[in-house]
Amino acid sequence: MNMKIKDLFKKPINREIEGVVTIGNELDEKIFQELDEYVVTNEIVKHFRTVFRKYRESINAPTSKMGVWITGFFGSGKSHFLKMLGYLLENKKVAGLHAPEFFIDKIKDETIMADIKMAANSNTKVVIFNIDSKAGSTAKSKPQAIMDVMLRTFNEVVGLSATTPWVADMERELIKEGNYDAFMEKFHTYSNKDWKKDGRNQAFLNRNNIIKALVDVRDMDEESARKYFDDQVSNFSMTTERFAKIVDEYCKTNKSRVAFLMDEVGQFVG
Repeated sequence: MNMKIKDLFKKPINREIEGVVTIGNELDEKIFQELDEYVVTNEIVKHFRTVFRKYRESINAPTSKMGVWITGFFGSGKSHFLKMLGYLLENKKVAGLHAPEFFIDKIKDETIMADIKMAANSNTKVVIFNIDSKAGSTAKSKPQAIMDVMLRTFNEVVGLSATTPWVADMERELIKEGNYDAFMEKFHTYSNKDWKKDGRNQAFLNRNNIIKALVDVRDMDEESARKYFDDQVSNFSMTTERFAKIVDEYCKTNKSRVAFLMDEVGQFVG
């Protein structure tokens, strides 16, 4: 009986395989393949044990020790490991399966699997990104460059403007007031544009329509609305302390955690 080498493999060898793991918006098919084909070595098991044990401990007893630095040689699998942590913490669901289910046959240690499942069920909003690709060309010259990228990406993940922090700040205020949906409807009435698709990304060009919508949904006259808009454009600033409070408030309001998973931080800092 003649057998070809390709028949010895469990998976079709002509399938599409990513040469480099990237962090971004992946299709469900790719996510399924990544979870299904991730190889959990003995070394990975050790790291999973450490990470998820500490995560479980933090659920039971809140702690300020919440930072993890993943280190390793080029090509050692740091980004791949980070991505798996993101899928597990988010309890990512794809093709009817939750992320931890892909690891039942990969990890035989029941204690680790119990910690993984507990972490997955803890309601965590995962903010995962490649900081080098998310940062603007001038970001590294800013004293709060990392926070700026974290803010923009956090805004994007929670459904606010990803490109313009002051617009996201305005949206956050409108949501608190319970006026956000009414604002979007009024903006559409005046501009015939969808706020999330076209309006907020060109906020300055839509200035007059934004002001009209603010007048309608807030208890303010046109002069006050114009002053508010211009002040947001000219004087908006974000401190690390205020950003921390924004994230803290989000956690309390949504009864969830927020995990920032940042790839290529070493190169960005370097």
